[in-house]
Amino acid sequence: MITLDIQETGTRLYMPSDLSECDTRQYNAIAALLYQLQHREIPYEVFRIRAVYALLNMQVVDNKSQELQDLKMSNVYQVSELIDSFFEAGEEEGTNILKQYYVHNPLAKVRPVVRAYFGPSNDFTNMKFGEYIDALHFFTEFHETQDKEFLYQLMATCYRPKKRWLFIKKHRANYDGDIRVQHNQNHVERRALKFKLLEFGAVYGFFLLFASFQKYLCSAKIYWQGKEIDLSILFNTADNSESDIPGIGMKSMLFTLAESGAFGSIKELRQESLWEILLRMYDLSKRDADFKAKQQSLKTT
Repeated sequence: MITLDIQETGTRLYMPSDLSECDTRQYNAIAALLYQLQHREIPYEVFRIRAVYALLNMQVVDNKSQELQDLKMSNVYQVSELIDSFFEAGEEEGTNILKQYYVHNPLAKVRPVVRAYFGPSNDFTNMKFGEYIDALHFFTEFHETQDKEFLYQLMATCYRPKKRWLFIKKHRANYDGDIRVQHNQNHVERRALKFKLLEFGAVYGFFLLFASFQKYLCSAKIYWQGKEIDLSILFNTADNSESDIPGIGMKSMLFTLAESGAFGSIKELRQESLWEILLRMYDLSKRDADFKAKQQSLKTT
């Protein structure tokens, strides 16, 4: 978080240094500007200025005095240089990419109409494997086509209304802690129409969150039963080596797991926790890697 002290007014302001530090209002506002920047609707200099106003919740007011107006704009421009902290150097020289190192959801609840819709919890811990696969499809389709319809369908997949208390009470024994109604592919297209009423920053903001989660999965190291588990081995596959979007092969993995019969049918797998499936996939991948390493070792001895 960046601290700004305005000496003229004795005011102290706090500005996020990247997306992970934004509150919900700031996140929505900066996401909308990032869409405009990434789609070349506004140049970078304009993006920086507008980002300062958005993040600090400033209003555009012209001073009657030209001298005061020039001083204000000079100060805003200086502050706008701090927006560079939202980016980092890319692999290619002279390129910058957006920093995306967060998996908490700043958009836990949205309200496109009267009814509220709830999204994935932090780390996507309440996401089912089938829900994730469907969401990943819309995520990759938008990445490839830039068709906004896929953004609304992505959000409609992951954001659903809350279960009724009587339902939770009735099924308490099987309640998994997810307050959202069960994911149903048939409801996505209809629900997507409602999300078109949302401010666009929230819609694109969820795409950015999903992208950040995908990036996290590619390099995630978690601790399980006292051991460090590196999930990146799940994505270092030949069919995915030419893509910059991790996890495209997840759907084929669903069919592979279902065919083995070890973890149930496709329908049963879709209802499993995403993280439970990831751990199972990791175990299978590690066993396969260990077996190949052992076979190679036998050949060389």
